[in-house]
Amino acid sequence: MSPSSRPTLADITRSLASLADRVAGSDDCPPEPYVSERLRSAVTALQSFIPGLEPAPDPEAARGMLRGAESAMQRGDGRESLARALRGLSYAPHHPGLWYVAASASFELGGVEDALRLLYHTLWIHPGHRAARDDLQALTAFFEGNDEGERAA
Repeated sequence: MSPSSRPTLADITRSLASLADRVAGSDDCPPEPYVSERLRSAVTALQSFIPGLEPAPDPEAARGMLRGAESAMQRGDGRESLARALRGLSYAPHHPGLWYVAASASFELGGVEDALRLLYHTLWIHPGHRAARDDLQALTAFFEGNDEGERAA
């Protein structure tokens, strides 16, 4: 792939903002396959950029969206939480806290595969993120336990 065909950080942040709008305007549970595909593409594209090398477009707005996403999660509104986390990521695409909340919201909405992918991405950005590490370990143990139960049956 030639360097000119790779998305820029601005392209990725625009995609995340658009995805936030799509999630906020949808009632699908889990989110529609398009959302999963766009999340996968954003994660893959972001791994071409070193976290912290370029300044976030608007870190203060990202922190505000993180507070809103966490608040929505505490109220049990996974859709609003995911939409706010994605909007926040359009302001700070390497913010591990926003990726973690997006993973948690995806899980609450039934998007287990998305949640796992986003937890891994959170840890790619910040390997010491304790909550992401704990959740990933719990999910892995759960699925390994289910595999053993299915084999026994």
